[in-house]
Amino acid sequence: MKRKLWFAFRIITVCFLMGCLTGSIIDTNYAANLEDEKEKQKEIQQQLKDTKSHLKELESLKGDAEAYIVAMDQKLNDLANSILEIDKSIIETQAQIEETKVQVADAQAEIEKQYEAMKLRIQYMYENGESSYLSMILDSESMAEFLNKAEYLSQITEYDRQQLERFEVAKADLDSKQAKLEAKEAELAASLAEIKAEIVASEELLAAKKQVVAVYKEDINETEKDVKNLAEDLETQKAIVAELEEIERKRKEEQNKNNLNKLNYDGGTMLWPISGRSYISSYFGTRPDPFGKPTQEFHSGIDIPAPYGTEILAAYDGQVAWSYYSSSAGNWVGIDHGNGIYTVYMHMSKRLVSEGDWVKKGQVIGKVGSTGRSTGNHLHFGVRKNGTYENPLKWVAP
Repeated sequence: MKRKLWFAFRIITVCFLMGCLTGSIIDTNYAANLEDEKEKQKEIQQQLKDTKSHLKELESLKGDAEAYIVAMDQKLNDLANSILEIDKSIIETQAQIEETKVQVADAQAEIEKQYEAMKLRIQYMYENGESSYLSMILDSESMAEFLNKAEYLSQITEYDRQQLERFEVAKADLDSKQAKLEAKEAELAASLAEIKAEIVASEELLAAKKQVVAVYKEDINETEKDVKNLAEDLETQKAIVAELEEIERKRKEEQNKNNLNKLNYDGGTMLWPISGRSYISSYFGTRPDPFGKPTQEFHSGIDIPAPYGTEILAAYDGQVAWSYYSSSAGNWVGIDHGNGIYTVYMHMSKRLVSEGDWVKKGQVIGKVGSTGRSTGNHLHFGVRKNGTYENPLKWVAP
């Protein structure tokens, strides 16, 4: 709201100045004001561009974060499914363990039963060995029958031993199976614990990322508001510049009418172009190339060093013949004083007058800088008479 009120006030002020044109000539400083407003317009345009770029970056970051959230949701879903599968496997393994325990118990019971039966038969044979053998001899009708009976007894004993061994082997297999199932159960339990821990960690990361997305959304909302406000400011600033350009156009028309045929150098003393800066770093005439080339060059003026932004003054009354940027002279201005006399001002950081402006002696026409072919902040000041540069010190003195 404050921003809009401020721009509204500025527009009203400009409109008021427009009205002033009908009764009097606007001061030439409005040319400088126009340049200032144009600079403000460029600044707003750059701010708008930077803000849009920042908005695009925020939207990209938000998109990446949202994609991460989708991936994490899928991962958590996969982990939950893994838990279900492991729980199912644990239940199945536990059932197999219980079943195997029953089988082990049954096998152990069979072993003990077989062992007890074998012990009874061995004990019986031991306690009744002589009578059994005698009965076997007496009852046998032939030697062949006796041998068959003896072989039968031996086979019974061997059968008992083999049965016992078979049951023991079966029990050993069941014990091994139970041990493997219990090891599998332990592994499944460990995997389950790891997945649950991973789920906890993933949920923490997901919560943190959701907070980041919320921050991005808030920043995007604020940045979108900034973009909207800057766009409005830019339109308002364009209106201000347009109004000032109209003021400037009418001012120049009025000045040209009032100063028609008045451009005539009267021979008066010219003003030193930078107040309080009398040191000259390079004089008029031939000099070594300032950029280190092994050649001499003609220096068409004098160089007056000064801090960046120091005001540059018009040496005398006149009309601005040119004001633009050159790759060698940088921002430079030429003032026509009449009778073929021109003063020249180079390497400005900023020009405050435009071609066609009428200026007064001592008026600020620009700021010191180092634009163009320059090695540091300074003003190159020159004086030209009938198209030929002359030593400025013939015309000005610090």
